[in-house]
Amino acid sequence: MNFRTEIKNIDLPLKINHRHKLFLIGSCFSDNIAGKLAERKFDTLSNPFGILYNPISINKTIERIIDYDLPETSSFVQNDDIWHHFDYHGDMSGVYLEEVSRRIKIITEASLKFLRSVDYLFLTFGTSNIHRRRDNNQIVANNHKFPSAFFTRDKLSIDEIVDSTSGMLQKLKQLSPKLKTIITLSPVRHIKDGIIENQRSKATLLLAIERLVNNKDVFYFPAYELLLDDLRDYRFYAKDLVHPSESAIEYIWEKFSNTFFNEYTLQLIDEIEKINKSLKHKPFNENTEKHKDFKRKLEQKIKTFKERNPGIEF
Repeated sequence: MNFRTEIKNIDLPLKINHRHKLFLIGSCFSDNIAGKLAERKFDTLSNPFGILYNPISINKTIERIIDYDLPETSSFVQNDDIWHHFDYHGDMSGVYLEEVSRRIKIITEASLKFLRSVDYLFLTFGTSNIHRRRDNNQIVANNHKFPSAFFTRDKLSIDEIVDSTSGMLQKLKQLSPKLKTIITLSPVRHIKDGIIENQRSKATLLLAIERLVNNKDVFYFPAYELLLDDLRDYRFYAKDLVHPSESAIEYIWEKFSNTFFNEYTLQLIDEIEKINKSLKHKPFNENTEKHKDFKRKLEQKIKTFKERNPGIEF
């Protein structure tokens, strides 16, 4: 007797290895997967300017990097002595305007360098519900806790999402012709918008993604369905009942690994995980001969691993 509908085989014609460069951007779920990848020594860049939720802001951020489009000083806003920019997450905000501008410039330069040779782009859409500034009708990436009267609420249409994302991908493909794109829909629930509004928002994103994956080199990984339809239980959510729990993230990571990694890469990951576990080991007394011998063996193990896999550092 079956008590759940398990998604067993996710068939995508893509294989990722440690020679590839991976750029991940979007919802906080994107950071969860990026953390797993980075810990296993993949070359990743994730949300360089902080978490983003709606497709328009995600696409605009990538295009700003490609065009090396730095924000004008006049486009920053101040609230409670903190400088913000509505195109960037609060991670970029700060007390001193010059310092905020400098950080954005440095991160833009580093991100552009990375994107010039990126192999895989992971886009994670979170919501199609947006806020617009009342003064100029611009969509904001983050409202930075400004008064609600400063904004109007709106919804992105399927056409708006598809047109914006297609334009961005075309521009990025010119910068990095070998690029492959994987789109995911964040399983994080935006219930502050309301349960029904969240479902409509996710449905809009799913329909837009369906059209986008009809294009060459654009694929869909079903993270949303793995949590909502496969696991389908509140015990797989964190205490806030909004974000996936650690066990849910592990489950999705397992499906991700089996989808995108071949047997050799999986073996390599297993070796890396064992070394990482040994590096985290904290002895009761590090001066014992037993621990010194443990360290010598670990150092030799890392040396041998690096000789076989140049470029991977611990």
